[in-house]
Amino acid sequence: MGQREATAIALLPLVLAGIVWLPPWVYLAAVAIVTLLACWELLELLRLTRRRAVAVAIGVALVVTLPVLWHVGLTAAGPALAAIVLALPLVVLLTGHPTEGAAATITGAVFAAVFFTVTGGAMGYLRLALGDAVGWKVVLLHCLTIWAGDSGAYYLGSRFGRHRLAPVVSPKKSWEGVAGGTAATFFAVWVCRTLFFAELPLAAAVSLAILLSILAPLGDLVESLLKRDAGVKDSSALIPGHGGFLDRTDSLFFAAPFTLALLLGFGLAA
Repeated sequence: MGQREATAIALLPLVLAGIVWLPPWVYLAAVAIVTLLACWELLELLRLTRRRAVAVAIGVALVVTLPVLWHVGLTAAGPALAAIVLALPLVVLLTGHPTEGAAATITGAVFAAVFFTVTGGAMGYLRLALGDAVGWKVVLLHCLTIWAGDSGAYYLGSRFGRHRLAPVVSPKKSWEGVAGGTAATFFAVWVCRTLFFAELPLAAAVSLAILLSILAPLGDLVESLLKRDAGVKDSSALIPGHGGFLDRTDSLFFAAPFTLALLLGFGLAA
């Protein structure tokens, strides 16, 4: 057993407890912490590309906007994002940042804050939007499906990968891995629907499997693009065998708003 597998086995019970058995606020607190850590790693990648970041202001923005989104609901998303887009340039202006590189600083700050407000907010709202009885099932379905797809892509791609998917951005990813990830994604959705989510309509299950089999690899490639620009392999070494929190949440967070939109579209809201 490698370090990757040992870490996954050690952390999985804690993650499952936070999703299934503990009160929703514990899950939301964990999402907020992971969001802040992943955002910090993204800002470190920007720093490596010589782009300054107003890290404190971005952290404050996330600490404020995420609870507001989870408490008020999606109607707060527009005003929250507008406040971020308008406030962060003012922070750069009023805190004495040099004019050289100001545009890159503002762009990076707004992107980081908006990206994690949208994706981290959606990860939390998956637990809340569909009611207490269904919310934990949605989160568990989303996480287990993406983890299964990631594992299928990793192990099949490592063993049989010959045709490169995106050699410039991520040389190790292959089309064979994508095929393995897609098969694992569909299998995971079927298992979840069979074991604990029988009320999920078949059309929604199939649509979600298709959606996640496409979006999960894309989210991973987006992060790989950022790491390639920064010249690093992993976003950090905080999770042994897995890299950093940005590495572990890239697909989960990237796909979360789409999972939320799809299930709401199928009328599963509480």
